[in-house]
Amino acid sequence: MSERQSVTPTLPSRFGFGTSGIMGAALTRSGRLRLLEAALEHGIHHFDTAPLYGQGEAETLVGHFARSRRDRLTITTKFGLLPPQHPALLKPLIPLARVVNRRLLIPLQRRSTVAAARPAATPLVSGISNPAGEGAAPTRPAIPAIAYTPAMLRSQLERSLRHLGSDYIDYYLLHECHADYLNQGFIDCLETLVQEGKIRHYGTGSGRWQSRCILESHSALPWVVQIPDGWSDLDTEWFRQRGTAPLFTHSSLRVSQESGDSSLHGIAERWAALTDQDPKRPGLVSDFLLTVALIKNPTGCVIFSSSKPGHIRNNVQLLLRAAGFQEAAGQMLQEATTKHPSIHG
Repeated sequence: MSERQSVTPTLPSRFGFGTSGIMGAALTRSGRLRLLEAALEHGIHHFDTAPLYGQGEAETLVGHFARSRRDRLTITTKFGLLPPQHPALLKPLIPLARVVNRRLLIPLQRRSTVAAARPAATPLVSGISNPAGEGAAPTRPAIPAIAYTPAMLRSQLERSLRHLGSDYIDYYLLHECHADYLNQGFIDCLETLVQEGKIRHYGTGSGRWQSRCILESHSALPWVVQIPDGWSDLDTEWFRQRGTAPLFTHSSLRVSQESGDSSLHGIAERWAALTDQDPKRPGLVSDFLLTVALIKNPTGCVIFSSSKPGHIRNNVQLLLRAAGFQEAAGQMLQEATTKHPSIHG
């Protein structure tokens, strides 16, 4: 492997804006572009996308938005998951399918996934279920062996570069990747693409367990890590220490609500008492979850998405208040860790 060229890093903003959640039928293309504009106007210059989002439309949207301002932005896109190909006659039905998928099928799938992943008899180890059970050494979940190839990598990367209208990608992440998918030829190709200047950094945009396996199996590589990070995930520091900066976290509100944590109401009341806020104030819980996400990831980028410019503004304003809430958030995280002594960072 040749020596890696030095690249002056362009750091992402403290908040990043995700494009998966804005690709539904309720918004027009111009409406989505206005959301990206609103994010940039409020100081967010990191944008997260993927070939899968919006049946392949999200990358093109970000590319259009970035056309005259590429040097002001950092962009993440991903390798691995591609949208299905639909016959031309079915394309008009895609917006309706998105609505059904987003409102009905995805919530049902997530609830069943959480129930399967966290049975009552299986404790949380480092914030992640241990498939081997209590007292056993952690093992990887059984997965099919899919070998990534350099040809796949170059083909998908060139496709993303065309859609983004750019000659480089700041952060190129492996989308829902498992360690068993990787091989030396593929890793060498990632490094070559950095040397060619087509990607500046590579990493994993996968679940917490998959990301752990990758970081442990290929610990010498400069992985940038992007993970979902809910309130009940107490091992975020582990990823901060082992990945290459910056750490990207996302879905802090969604993951917490879907974790089955019935104590969110009690947590909100505790937060209100510690920070002298009205426990019935609208938005209190979401403000708390974003504040904790910022404090757990103090030097990285916290990604969120919203279809309302006002919510984007409110979230960015939260950055100014988060420092004042650090002591209260630290106390609540310590209380949560005390309740789960097996969780370590």
